[in-house]
Amino acid sequence: MTSMKKAVAVAGDKVDEQRSHQLPPGHFSPEHSLPHAFSVVASRISLMLEKMYSQQFGLSVVGWRIVAILGTHFPLSAKALGELTAMDQVSVSRAVEMLAGKKLVSRRVDLADRRRVVLRLSKKGEEVYNQIVPLLYAGERALVSGFSKSDETALRRIMERMLERSAQRLGEDCDWQVLLEQYGYGSVPKDRSEGE
Repeated sequence: MTSMKKAVAVAGDKVDEQRSHQLPPGHFSPEHSLPHAFSVVASRISLMLEKMYSQQFGLSVVGWRIVAILGTHFPLSAKALGELTAMDQVSVSRAVEMLAGKKLVSRRVDLADRRRVVLRLSKKGEEVYNQIVPLLYAGERALVSGFSKSDETALRRIMERMLERSAQRLGEDCDWQVLLEQYGYGSVPKDRSEGE
Protein backbone atom coordinates (compact mmCIF):
# COMPACT_ATOMS: atom_id res chain seq x y z
CA MET A 1 0.00 0.00 0.00
CA THR A 2 1.40 3.41 -0.93
CA SER A 3 1.97 6.04 1.75
CA MET A 4 -0.89 8.10 0.31
CA LYS A 5 -3.33 5.17 0.54
CA LYS A 6 -2.15 4.45 4.10
CA ALA A 7 -2.78 8.08 5.10
CA VAL A 8 -6.28 7.95 3.58
CA ALA A 9 -7.01 4.64 5.36
CA VAL A 10 -5.83 6.02 8.72
CA ALA A 11 -7.89 9.21 8.20
CA GLY A 12 -10.90 7.05 7.30
CA ASP A 13 -10.48 5.03 10.51
CA LYS A 14 -10.39 8.24 12.53
CA VAL A 15 -13.57 9.51 10.84
CA ASP A 16 -15.29 6.16 11.56
CA GLU A 17 -14.12 6.38 15.18
CA GLN A 18 -15.54 9.92 15.48
CA ARG A 19 -18.84 8.88 13.92
CA SER A 20 -19.28 6.17 16.52
CA HIS A 21 -19.41 8.87 19.22
CA GLN A 22 -21.83 11.16 17.41
CA LEU A 23 -25.58 11.15 17.83
CA PRO A 24 -27.48 8.80 15.54
CA PRO A 25 -28.56 10.66 12.37
CA GLY A 26 -32.16 11.83 12.52
CA HIS A 27 -32.54 10.39 16.01
CA PHE A 28 -31.89 13.35 18.27
CA SER A 29 -30.97 17.00 18.02
CA PRO A 30 -29.93 18.80 21.23
CA GLU A 31 -31.70 22.01 20.24
CA HIS A 32 -34.96 20.03 20.01
CA SER A 33 -34.53 18.21 23.32
CA LEU A 34 -36.95 18.64 26.22
CA PRO A 35 -34.28 20.11 28.58
CA HIS A 36 -33.41 22.71 25.94
CA ALA A 37 -37.08 23.60 25.37
CA PHE A 38 -37.68 23.91 29.14
CA SER A 39 -34.60 26.10 29.46
CA VAL A 40 -35.66 28.39 26.60
CA VAL A 41 -39.21 28.84 27.96
CA ALA A 42 -37.92 29.40 31.51
CA SER A 43 -35.36 31.94 30.28
CA ARG A 44 -37.97 33.88 28.33
CA ILE A 45 -40.35 34.01 31.31
CA SER A 46 -37.48 34.91 33.67
CA LEU A 47 -36.27 37.73 31.41
CA MET A 48 -39.79 39.16 31.18
CA LEU A 49 -40.25 38.96 34.98
CA GLU A 50 -36.75 40.30 35.61
CA LYS A 51 -37.62 43.53 33.83
CA MET A 52 -40.14 44.15 36.59
CA TYR A 53 -38.55 42.68 39.72
CA SER A 54 -35.06 44.05 39.08
CA GLN A 55 -36.17 47.51 37.89
CA GLN A 56 -38.95 47.98 40.44
CA PHE A 57 -37.55 46.16 43.46
CA GLY A 58 -33.83 45.50 42.84
CA LEU A 59 -34.30 41.73 43.11
CA SER A 60 -32.12 39.04 41.54
CA VAL A 61 -33.54 35.93 39.86
CA VAL A 62 -32.74 33.88 42.98
CA GLY A 63 -34.23 36.58 45.22
CA TRP A 64 -37.47 36.60 43.25
CA ARG A 65 -37.72 32.79 43.31
CA ILE A 66 -37.41 32.85 47.10
CA VAL A 67 -40.01 35.61 47.42
CA ALA A 68 -42.33 33.58 45.16
CA ILE A 69 -41.97 30.41 47.25
CA LEU A 70 -42.28 32.23 50.59
CA GLY A 71 -45.37 33.95 49.25
CA THR A 72 -47.21 30.63 49.24
CA HIS A 73 -45.22 28.34 51.60
CA PHE A 74 -44.35 29.65 55.05
CA PRO A 75 -42.76 29.49 57.47
CA LEU A 76 -39.88 27.55 55.90
CA SER A 77 -36.39 26.64 57.00
CA ALA A 78 -33.53 27.54 54.65
CA LYS A 79 -33.11 23.81 53.92
CA ALA A 80 -36.77 23.36 52.96
CA LEU A 81 -36.57 26.52 50.86
CA GLY A 82 -33.54 25.09 49.01
CA GLU A 83 -35.43 21.87 48.30
CA LEU A 84 -38.51 23.68 46.98
CA THR A 85 -36.44 25.92 44.70
CA ALA A 86 -33.89 23.23 43.70
CA MET A 87 -31.10 25.63 44.69
CA ASP A 88 -27.98 24.96 46.73
CA GLN A 89 -27.77 26.18 50.33
CA VAL A 90 -25.07 28.78 49.57
CA SER A 91 -27.25 30.50 46.94
CA VAL A 92 -30.26 30.36 49.26
CA SER A 93 -28.29 31.80 52.21
CA ARG A 94 -26.87 34.67 50.14
CA ALA A 95 -30.27 35.53 48.69
CA VAL A 96 -31.96 35.37 52.11
CA GLU A 97 -29.29 37.75 53.48
CA MET A 98 -29.96 40.16 50.62
CA LEU A 99 -33.74 39.90 51.08
CA ALA A 100 -33.46 40.39 54.84
CA GLY A 101 -31.30 43.46 54.17
CA LYS A 102 -34.08 44.84 51.97
CA LYS A 103 -36.58 44.04 54.74
CA LEU A 104 -38.48 41.64 52.47
CA VAL A 105 -37.88 38.49 54.53
CA SER A 106 -38.02 38.00 58.27
CA ARG A 107 -36.20 35.29 60.23
CA ARG A 108 -37.60 33.86 63.44
CA VAL A 109 -36.70 31.03 65.78
CA ASP A 110 -39.08 28.12 65.23
CA LEU A 111 -41.21 27.79 68.36
CA ALA A 112 -41.57 24.03 67.76
CA ASP A 113 -37.79 23.52 67.41
CA ARG A 114 -35.72 26.33 68.93
CA ARG A 115 -32.58 25.17 67.06
CA ARG A 116 -34.20 26.00 63.74
CA VAL A 117 -34.71 29.40 62.11
CA VAL A 118 -37.72 29.81 59.85
CA LEU A 119 -38.29 32.32 57.10
CA ARG A 120 -41.36 34.18 55.93
CA LEU A 121 -42.12 37.29 53.93
CA SER A 122 -42.33 40.55 55.83
CA LYS A 123 -45.23 42.93 55.21
CA LYS A 124 -43.07 44.69 52.62
CA GLY A 125 -42.16 41.31 51.07
CA GLU A 126 -45.83 40.43 50.76
CA GLU A 127 -46.48 43.72 48.95
CA VAL A 128 -43.68 42.96 46.46
CA TYR A 129 -45.01 39.42 45.98
CA ASN A 130 -48.53 40.73 45.36
CA GLN A 131 -47.26 43.14 42.70
CA ILE A 132 -45.15 40.58 40.79
CA VAL A 133 -47.47 37.55 40.83
CA PRO A 134 -50.00 39.12 38.41
CA LEU A 135 -47.16 39.47 35.87
CA LEU A 136 -46.15 35.83 36.41
CA TYR A 137 -49.79 34.83 35.89
CA ALA A 138 -50.00 37.00 32.74
CA GLY A 139 -46.85 35.34 31.37
CA GLU A 140 -48.30 31.89 32.00
CA ARG A 141 -51.63 32.81 30.41
CA ALA A 142 -49.77 34.19 27.37
CA LEU A 143 -48.02 30.81 26.98
CA VAL A 144 -51.16 28.67 27.14
CA SER A 145 -53.67 31.09 25.61
CA GLY A 146 -53.75 29.19 22.30
CA PHE A 147 -54.21 25.79 23.96
CA SER A 148 -57.49 23.98 24.31
CA LYS A 149 -58.64 23.38 27.90
CA SER A 150 -57.84 19.66 27.54
CA ASP A 151 -54.33 20.42 26.19
CA GLU A 152 -53.66 22.80 29.07
CA THR A 153 -54.88 20.21 31.59
CA ALA A 154 -52.71 17.53 29.96
CA LEU A 155 -49.70 19.88 29.96
CA ARG A 156 -50.12 20.62 33.67
CA ARG A 157 -50.47 16.92 34.46
CA ILE A 158 -47.36 16.09 32.41
CA MET A 159 -45.36 18.93 33.98
CA GLU A 160 -46.24 17.67 37.48
CA ARG A 161 -45.00 14.24 36.51
CA MET A 162 -41.85 15.74 34.95
CA LEU A 163 -41.12 17.67 38.15
CA GLU A 164 -41.54 14.51 40.24
CA ARG A 165 -39.43 12.50 37.81
CA SER A 166 -36.69 15.13 37.72
CA ALA A 167 -36.49 15.04 41.52
CA GLN A 168 -36.30 11.23 41.51
CA ARG A 169 -33.93 10.73 38.58
CA LEU A 170 -31.94 13.99 38.33
CA GLY A 171 -31.66 15.13 41.94
CA GLU A 172 -28.48 16.20 43.73
CA ASP A 173 -27.35 12.60 44.26
CA CYS A 174 -27.67 11.79 40.54
CA ASP A 175 -24.52 10.14 39.11
CA TRP A 176 -24.19 11.20 35.49
CA GLN A 177 -22.29 8.02 34.60
CA VAL A 178 -25.09 5.80 35.92
CA LEU A 179 -27.64 8.00 34.12
CA LEU A 180 -25.74 7.61 30.85
CA GLU A 181 -25.47 3.83 31.30
CA GLN A 182 -29.19 3.47 32.06
CA TYR A 183 -30.70 5.93 29.58
CA GLY A 184 -28.00 6.83 27.04
CA TYR A 185 -27.02 4.94 23.93
CA GLY A 186 -23.23 5.34 23.94
CA SER A 187 -20.46 4.29 26.25
CA VAL A 188 -19.38 6.36 29.24
CA PRO A 189 -16.56 8.69 28.15
CA LYS A 190 -13.24 7.76 29.71
CA ASP A 191 -11.31 10.23 31.80
CA ARG A 192 -8.69 11.69 29.45
CA SER A 193 -6.10 11.64 32.22
CA GLU A 194 -6.32 7.83 32.49
CA GLY A 195 -4.69 7.26 29.11
CA GLU A 196 -2.03 9.92 29.54
